Amino acid sequence: MGRAMLLVTVLMASLYAGIMTTMQRNILSLPNIISRNMLSKQAESVSDYALRTAVQNSIAYGQMAGDEALMIWNDYYTNFNIQNCKIDSIKYSFVGGTTNSYRAVSYVNGSMMGKTTHYRAEIAFSFPIVALLAMDYCIYLEMNQPAFNPSWQWNEVIDTSDNENDANFSGNVDTRPHGTGVDGWKAASFGEASGGAIDGVIWHEGNETMVVASNFTLMAFAKINKGRTAATLQWLPPDPDDPAVSGLGWGNVRRKPTGAIWLLNNTIYFTATTVDGVTVQVTAPHTPDAKWPHNKDPWHHFALTYNKGQVKGYIDGVLKGTSQNILYPWYKPSAIQNKGFYLGREYYGASQSGDTFHYMYGMMDQAGLVPRTLTDAEIATYVAQVINPATISYIRD
Repeated sequence: MGRAMLLVTVLMASLYAGIMTTMQRNILSLPNIISRNMLSKQAESVSDYALRTAVQNSIAYGQMAGDEALMIWNDYYTNFNIQNCKIDSIKYSFVGGTTNSYRAVSYVNGSMMGKTTHYRAEIAFSFPIVALLAMDYCIYLEMNQPAFNPSWQWNEVIDTSDNENDANFSGNVDTRPHGTGVDGWKAASFGEASGGAIDGVIWHEGNETMVVASNFTLMAFAKINKGRTAATLQWLPPDPDDPAVSGLGWGNVRRKPTGAIWLLNNTIYFTATTVDGVTVQVTAPHTPDAKWPHNKDPWHHFALTYNKGQVKGYIDGVLKGTSQNILYPWYKPSAIQNKGFYLGREYYGASQSGDTFHYMYGMMDQAGLVPRTLTDAEIATYVAQVINPATISYIRD
């Protein structure tokens, strides 16, 4: 009996020791499991970013490939780190023709706490490239720079139109994301810096390639921060040297834009000023819904068209209203000529008492000025192509 009890005790002790050893081993391995899972999730997110980048680049690359050519090439990334991962490269192939077939493969790697991972993903799709290429912009700011150039070097936002009208910026303007997030769509961020004044502006002072009068279109994607009562998206200030302005008196039109899209008290205003000083305006309700850090907030598209005294306003590709000079169609006036292009605030020249600025607080992207009146169909197609740019054949990750 004593030997039997001793045997049972030894067996129980051995079993208990085995259980405790296994538990200890599992507990000690928890940090490795957690870090491996975190690294895997990060790599997956970075891979998603890479594939969205590939879709975004497809327009330019497809244009280079031509109508029928097969083109294969690689983009390599150096020191492009996002959290603990980085994109090694994206391999592209494009076949022109009626389908515009497009394929991209992304290669991502990462390391964290001694663990490494390699992640490969692939996407194939097709879409009509021409839909996004025939705008003939005066200026078009895609905001896709890794970061806006620092103030101790130069303050510029690169224009991707044929006119090379690189814009300037000042105040509380930056790009988002900064490299710590995985958004996939870089944008200009207004009023983001903690404790900073909401005084950001992007602008171009203007030249002959940017003067509009009879016909033009303003367009931009934006996320206006929730709770904001006022925000200026785009503003074309009038030109004091325009002969029409000198006939009216500069003081009578100084605060009236050639064209503008702006928010006040949950209402979007689409405004233009004709050569007789008449303000032509469309309004539509819009409640800002963006909240920090914007990654998951919906983008909204805003557009204004002007056509010889007639203004149309669009939100998310949908026509919200039409307004026109009171004498239209017997009188078809041009708009007052503009003096430049401003994003994020109103602009009147030298500040005077009573001026308002209505600074933007939120994000803006793909802002442009087109020197013609786009049709309802063109605007709807543009928005659809940007928000959902491709017919996806498959995604593998």
